[in-house]
Amino acid sequence: MIQRHTLGKVPAKPHTAFYDEDHQLLMEVCVTRQGFSGPFSILYYRRPPTDEAVAEPYTLPDFSPITSMDGQDLRRRHVVSSRLPPGGDFLTGRKTLLFNSDVHMGICKPVDPPGRFFSNGDGDELYFINAGSGFVESVYGILPFRRHDYVLIPKSTPYRIHLDGDKGTLLIFEGRPWLGIPGEYRNRSGQLTDYAPFSHRDFRLPAELLSFDPDRHGPPPYPLVVKRGDALTVHRYDYWPHDVVGWDGAIYPVAFNILDFQPKTGLVHLPPTIHTTFAGDGFVVCSFVPRMVDFHEQAVPCPYGHASADMDEILYYVDGNFTSRRGIQPESISLHPAGILHGPHPGMFEKSIGTKRTNELAVMCDTYKPLHMTTAAADLEDNDYHASWLK
Repeated sequence: MIQRHTLGKVPAKPHTAFYDEDHQLLMEVCVTRQGFSGPFSILYYRRPPTDEAVAEPYTLPDFSPITSMDGQDLRRRHVVSSRLPPGGDFLTGRKTLLFNSDVHMGICKPVDPPGRFFSNGDGDELYFINAGSGFVESVYGILPFRRHDYVLIPKSTPYRIHLDGDKGTLLIFEGRPWLGIPGEYRNRSGQLTDYAPFSHRDFRLPAELLSFDPDRHGPPPYPLVVKRGDALTVHRYDYWPHDVVGWDGAIYPVAFNILDFQPKTGLVHLPPTIHTTFAGDGFVVCSFVPRMVDFHEQAVPCPYGHASADMDEILYYVDGNFTSRRGIQPESISLHPAGILHGPHPGMFEKSIGTKRTNELAVMCDTYKPLHMTTAAADLEDNDYHASWLK
């Protein structure tokens, strides 16, 4: 998804017979997007991953299925995700809070070691690691991550996440059907342009193949949870199904630290569009990082009030001082829906004049289709938020 990459052993030409060191014929598996016209990767398995023992339905309430809250009236909202109690692992602890048909957004606060591998057949997944560090193990290999990394995992990738100490706080976007680098950041050859807010060098790729470890992976059967059509199915294998000897292509997980985002500053305040980091169908994900602010002598660095007539906006607050808001803490999620004006709290607009630098760290998502809150989000809502501009 960033550039072509090769890991392990691959034959000189695709779709030809390829054998391992024991002269066993390897199973070639092509992972393709947009039929056969989009990006693809080719993996070589010791044993066909189609040899499943059994498949059975599975549910994880508040993730699959989710329940939409009743009567979502039009007002500014504040979901205090810090109130979400930790629990489960990277999969069983996931809670979807906001959603539409293009993107689902949720939180996970694991406390358990990872169990089953997971494959999301509904879309690409983007994790933001608000707290914790560790590594992703997938059929594409081992990908370490650290705090404040984005981790982008392609659709239908079998993977699981290990957190150091089995603890962390994860913000998760599920792009339906895709989520990736905005097209305007690439030239006609697919290379990231020199005026993009990041470079190829900023993205970290898997550098080590996944190897079977009896202590870490345990005895059979080996379950893989697959999500498709917002339903979960457990596929069980009597053998280790992720034994890949090599692969190449343009589909694989990557990590990118939010602090490597290269912010832009103007003479006067620029719209949040300049902070776009990732995009999908009908939505964008933006990064607000510490930066110098506007340099006109009468500039007002605080975001101006606006009524976005076409887009809902959510902002996940990570760290620092937020120039436009009071009463917002790390892990707060604000939802400002289209149709009503929003802007800085009273006094914040004038207070920002003369500011030379902002130290805020936040992740934003703008969507064209209205965002719906789940019942899990409703349980975390600060119902006084809409009226907080009067205080």
